Amino acid sequence: MSAYATPRFTESVIDADPRDGYFLQAVDIDGDGRPDLVASGLSEGQVVWYQNPSWTKRTIADLRGRKPVALDAADLTGDGLPDLVLSHDYGKCMFDCGAQDGKISWLQNPGTGQPDGPWKRRHVADLIATHRVRLGHFTTDRRLQLAAFPVVGPQGGAAGVNSPVHITVYDVPDDVLGAEGWTGRAVDTSHFTVVHGVVSARFPGTPRPDRESFLLAGGEGISWLGPGPGTTGSWQHFTLGTGVPPQKSPELGRYFRGSGNLAVGRIGGRSCAVIVTLEPFHGNTVAAYVRPDSTASPFTQPWRRKVLKVFDRPDPKFDAAGHHVVVADFDNDGDDEFLIGMRGPAPAQGVWYYKLDAQGNTLLEQQVSTESTARIAVADFNGDGRLDFAITSYDTVGYYRTKDPKVRLYTNAFAWPSPVTPPPGGDG
Repeated sequence: MSAYATPRFTESVIDADPRDGYFLQAVDIDGDGRPDLVASGLSEGQVVWYQNPSWTKRTIADLRGRKPVALDAADLTGDGLPDLVLSHDYGKCMFDCGAQDGKISWLQNPGTGQPDGPWKRRHVADLIATHRVRLGHFTTDRRLQLAAFPVVGPQGGAAGVNSPVHITVYDVPDDVLGAEGWTGRAVDTSHFTVVHGVVSARFPGTPRPDRESFLLAGGEGISWLGPGPGTTGSWQHFTLGTGVPPQKSPELGRYFRGSGNLAVGRIGGRSCAVIVTLEPFHGNTVAAYVRPDSTASPFTQPWRRKVLKVFDRPDPKFDAAGHHVVVADFDNDGDDEFLIGMRGPAPAQGVWYYKLDAQGNTLLEQQVSTESTARIAVADFNGDGRLDFAITSYDTVGYYRTKDPKVRLYTNAFAWPSPVTPPPGGDG
């Protein structure tokens, strides 16, 4: 019998007919102290929010035909409420992005007195194939900044898939309401391809632990990227692990290598002890990377890789597509656990819960949802001192559509309540 708490979550449906499914994030939109949910998808192009606890659905933006991809939240206007930064106009697909594809906008929160009010959309920048965005302080504490990560290089088309992406950092303008665009500079244009997972945090042992830097999952595997020491502006990178060798995707007819998604957890009293990945891009392999022992600079050395699980392909024409990894202390024992989100079709579909030790060994593995999962959002949604999670199905026209798309909530029913530690900002 396991000495660890068996995970139990109570499922409920937040939206039985979202008509879309790709991105989901926990954000306290109305400032009432309860985490709401923001969702978007590439099929219908709707950006919506679900108000906790009624889960009333409200429209933020109608981008029909303009393919919203990813978002992040922060108070850009100083009114105490989160606004959103959104990447959209993605193009037909990652293999068919043209020079005109790739827009970034920000959406202004209308305020607590207008829960149904319109969100004004303003232009930030054009950046081809922008696939992930992160808000934080990367090179300065004076102002908030935006980091944008394309999935392919600026050539677009088939050539862009094998070309380095242009990772770009933008300064939030002092006059954010009056600015017609944000000033940005590319911080890396040479080292990374097919960037699909991004974690941002103030990592210990980096040249600037007082600033957010990044862990990336892409064609090169798992990498750290961040500003170097001093104020010269130069950025540094290091590969922690190379992931898997090239594997052919039966769905896409192309070869992918490296890693696709990641999250990093605290275990045994050690921050950033283990990284868990899905490999490669939309891949079928779950792996753990263990932090090197006796080092003050863990992000300048290779981490030891250990395979945890390889999902069988459900059908010769489908990938066993792993799409998201998150980390949080779900059982309230002081160590983090990992959730793996699988797109489907079944049996490679649902959410798997992993409890690991500091050496990357599996202490407990359990499937906690059987539903198609594109993305997982973690928060204490009901305020009971236990971390819950929500999922949105993977439902994208022209790529993969689940048979029963829904937005679902999984309420923690097993941990002993305690003051919860919010999950790290940013995940794969």
